[in-house]
Amino acid sequence: MTKPTYYFLIALMALASGDLFARTEKFSSDIKLPTQQMVEKMTVTDPAAAGTADVLSGSVGPTSAAAATVSTFVAQPDVPRNLVITPGSTTASVAACTVTVTGKNYLGATITEAFAFLDNASTATTGTKAFKSVTSVAWAASCEDSPYDASWSIGYGEKIGVSRCMANAGDIFFSTLNGSKEATAPTMVVDVDEVEKNTADFNGTMNGSNDFVLYFMQNYRCQP
Repeated sequence: MTKPTYYFLIALMALASGDLFARTEKFSSDIKLPTQQMVEKMTVTDPAAAGTADVLSGSVGPTSAAAATVSTFVAQPDVPRNLVITPGSTTASVAACTVTVTGKNYLGATITEAFAFLDNASTATTGTKAFKSVTSVAWAASCEDSPYDASWSIGYGEKIGVSRCMANAGDIFFSTLNGSKEATAPTMVVDVDEVEKNTADFNGTMNGSNDFVLYFMQNYRCQP
């Protein structure tokens, strides 16, 4: 019997026994790594210090009881991060209402976040979602009382948007500051299917010159 014929017979026997199919199935069934996880590396270059007027500075809000919207801004967030809205000027004009910010998340999808204010509010309301950009800010009707002379500023906080969704806040390995491992891990907030709700508050100082890197484990629920 020639060698080709011999190998051909062996192959037929394997097919008949189902062993070859079993082996093929064994490997193909794990092709999407269901029993493994992938480490993600996210680099945040030179995030600026948190501020109160980085996006909108002392803007006029409603000038009557009607709703109002602005779509022109001082600047956009330097990196995806949470926003902070602060009323100013004559805060006695501020009425209990909701201010809605619309923009884009880390992956470019449109998102909104509602910021609630009480009557005569004079302190900042801090958001939780990470905005890559802001496209509009809308005040609901009756957001101010006469004489409608409050002002509004929007800055950003220290919650940096994570590039993918995570299943657990503990699914991080470590973070680095300018190449050195941070002794204290960042404070994580996670969400399984909305990437804008996944944020990292690094322990190191954000000052416009420090670079941060986060090594974490994603859950494959949020993809570009």
